[in-house]
Amino acid sequence: MLHSSQPGLSALTSLLAAGMVIVSLLVAAWLFSAQLERTQHEIQGQRIAALAQRIARLPEVRATLSEANASQAAPPAANSRLAARIERLRRENAVDFIVVMRPDGVRLSHPEPARIGQPFQGGDEQRALGGAAYLSESRGTLGESLRSFAPVMASASDGEARSVIGAVAIGITLDSLGRRLADEKRQLLIGLGILMLFGTLGALGLARYLRRQLKGLEPAAIARLVEEHQAVLASLEEGIIVVDPEGHVTLVNAAARELLGTAPEPGECLEAWLPDTGMHECLAAHSPVAEQDAARLRQVTHDGRRLWVRCQRVHDGEHLMGGVLVLREHDRMQRLAEELTGVRRQAESLRAARHEFRNRLHVLSGLTQMQDLDGLRDYLALLVERELPADAAAAERIADPLLAGLLIGKHSEARERGIALNVELDVEWHHARTEHREMPGAALSQAELSQAVLPVLERSLSHDLVSVIGNLLDNAFEALEEMDDATHAPAVTLSLMLESVGEASEAQLSISVADNGPGMPAELMETARAAGVSSRGEGRGLGLSLVQEIVTARAGDWHFYSPPGGGTLVELTLPCQRSPTATP
Repeated sequence: MLHSSQPGLSALTSLLAAGMVIVSLLVAAWLFSAQLERTQHEIQGQRIAALAQRIARLPEVRATLSEANASQAAPPAANSRLAARIERLRRENAVDFIVVMRPDGVRLSHPEPARIGQPFQGGDEQRALGGAAYLSESRGTLGESLRSFAPVMASASDGEARSVIGAVAIGITLDSLGRRLADEKRQLLIGLGILMLFGTLGALGLARYLRRQLKGLEPAAIARLVEEHQAVLASLEEGIIVVDPEGHVTLVNAAARELLGTAPEPGECLEAWLPDTGMHECLAAHSPVAEQDAARLRQVTHDGRRLWVRCQRVHDGEHLMGGVLVLREHDRMQRLAEELTGVRRQAESLRAARHEFRNRLHVLSGLTQMQDLDGLRDYLALLVERELPADAAAAERIADPLLAGLLIGKHSEARERGIALNVELDVEWHHARTEHREMPGAALSQAELSQAVLPVLERSLSHDLVSVIGNLLDNAFEALEEMDDATHAPAVTLSLMLESVGEASEAQLSISVADNGPGMPAELMETARAAGVSSRGEGRGLGLSLVQEIVTARAGDWHFYSPPGGGTLVELTLPCQRSPTATP
C-alpha cells in the first residue's frame, strides 16, 4: 500500500524561502516595469521637447521659413540644405523624425525625402502653428508616435512684430520606445534573475542549516518530543535541574521547585545557588572513573531540608551538552525504606500464618480420618472460641457471605486494637419491618436473629460494599488510634438500613459509620474525597477516593459530619436490588 508522504522541514523551508524571493522579485519587476515605462515617456518627452525648442531657435530654420513664406508658390526642395542639416540632427539625437513645417503645414524636412512638400499628418499641429509648445501622441506617416511641437517665431531684426512663421515637430515612434523599454527591461530581468538565483541558493543553504540544527527532525516529531518532554518532566516525582556545560541552569521541573522551595532561575550558576552537589566536578571530569566518582549519590541540605542528589553528564556524541542534577527528598526515601521493611515483615508473618493454618488443617484432616467426631467437635469449638468470639453473632444476621466475612474480620481487628465495634441492622421489605439494635454483650435469641437478617444483594454490589464499608471502618479505626483523650473507650458504630422504595426488588441501602474520635478538620472535610488527600502523610488518601468512585458509579450520595464535640459520622446511600435467589 502506498502512503502519501508530507514534505519535510528542509523542503518546506526551501520552498517557502524560494517562493518568497521569487514572489518579491516578480512584484518588484512588475512595479519597476510600470515605473520604467512612465519614466521612459517622461524622459523622452523632456528630451525631444528641449531638442524642438533648440531647433526652432536656429537662425537657419528661421531664415528658410521666412524665405518659404515669401514664396509659397514654389514647392520645397527635397535636397535643400535645411533638409540635409535636419537629417543630420535627427541621426545625432536618435529620434525618428524632425519635421520643419510652414504655417500652412507643408513639410520642409522629413526622414523620407519623398514626403517633403506634403502636408503634415496627425492633426495635432494646429496649436504649435498658433504659437504653443507641447507634447502629444498621434498617428502619422511613420505610425503612432510621441511628438513634441515648438513654434518658430520671426526674428525681431526683420522689422516686423514677432509672429509664428512655422513650427518644428520632433517625434519618437511608440515602437522605438517599446524597443528601448524592452532593452532596459531585459537588463532589469537579468539582474532580478541573478538575485533570484542567489536567493534560492541561500534558501537551500538555510534549509540545510536548520535541518542540521534540528537533528533531521520534522515539525510533527519536534512537537511530539516537546509534548513528551513536558509530560515526562511533570510526571517525575524526582526534582530535575538541567545545566549547560558552564554550570548555568537551563531548566527546572515542578518537583525540583517543590523540593527546594525557591528554585534557581535559568541563567543562574547552580554551584553558587546550591553548593556541594558535585556538578562542577562532574562537568570537569575527563575520564570515566572521575565521572562515576562525581556522579555518586550525595546528601546536601537546603533551607533545613535534607536532600539526596546525583549528577549526570549529557553528551551529544563527543560534544558535552551539559549535565542533569536529580534531587530526592531524604525523609521520603527513608519512609519508602521503612515501608519496604514493613512489607517484608508482613510477608514473614503471612508465611508463619500459612504454616499455622496448614497445621490446623492437618489436625482437622486427622480427626476426620479417625472419625473422632467428639474430638473434631471440641477442636472446632476451640478454634471458634479463639478466632470468632461472641461478637461474631452480628455477622450471622447478614445473609450475604462477603459482608459477613468482612464483619468477622473487622470484629477481630477491632478487638486487637481495643475498639468496640457495634453493628446495627434495620431491614424493611414489603412494608414488613423488623428492627434490632446490637448492644455490646447483649444476648440474642434465634428468633430475634432470624427477624433481622440482611438479605443477599446483587453480586457486584456486594463487592462494592466490601470496599466501601472496609475503607470507612479502616478510617474510623485509624482516627481512634490518634485519640489522646482516655476518658471514654474508643467505639465505632456501623449502621446498615435496607428499605424498599418501589417494587419488591428495588431498595435503598443506607450505611453510616460513626466514631467517637477527635473528628476531622474543616479543611480536610472539603477535600477528603480527592485521591491522595490524607492527614497521615504521603502515600495515603486512596480509600475515600475509591468510595467516591463507587458512589458516583452507582448514583448514590454521601456526606461527612464532624460535630464540635469530636467524633466523625459518614452517611452513605446507595440504590440496590436484592438477589432474585434470596429470601427476606
